Amino acid sequence: MRRHLPAVLLLIWVLGLIWPAGEASALSCARQPSVNEEFARSTVVFHGKAIRERKNGAITFEVAEAWKGVASGKIDVQISTMWMPIQRDEAYLVYAAEKNGVLAAHLCGRTALWELGRADTASFPAPSVTLKGSPSAPWSLTGIGAILALVVAVLLACFMMARRDPKQK
Repeated sequence: MRRHLPAVLLLIWVLGLIWPAGEASALSCARQPSVNEEFARSTVVFHGKAIRERKNGAITFEVAEAWKGVASGKIDVQISTMWMPIQRDEAYLVYAAEKNGVLAAHLCGRTALWELGRADTASFPAPSVTLKGSPSAPWSLTGIGAILALVVAVLLACFMMARRDPKQK
């Protein structure tokens, strides 16, 4: 048996080299989370256009509609551009979570170009915010209406006073 031991070890070593090792996930994500998993673990979920890259590496987005956690029209999110290049003026579906006071997209998450990610929104609740292209808020319409009514009232008062005062003719 001792005589065959080096040959057996050599055979095991050679088989180890040529035996298929299976799929490796080096520098890639092993499994992308489902839409529901990604939505649940995210602090903010929104559809927005990338408008600029900040010096700290964050991307500023102009929010078009939001499903979770967004209260304003612009938001900064850290996104690893090494994994996903972000193009200015392109629309994205963004999932991000707050870490140490900073919003960051999940490295192996579902953040994607809007056209590729929009199918995810079918399982979302109704948008909590629709900012871009939305109709004016009711208070702004009321304010515009009040200003117009005031202008009309002043013009009407001036016209009536001019008709009553015989000295102006």
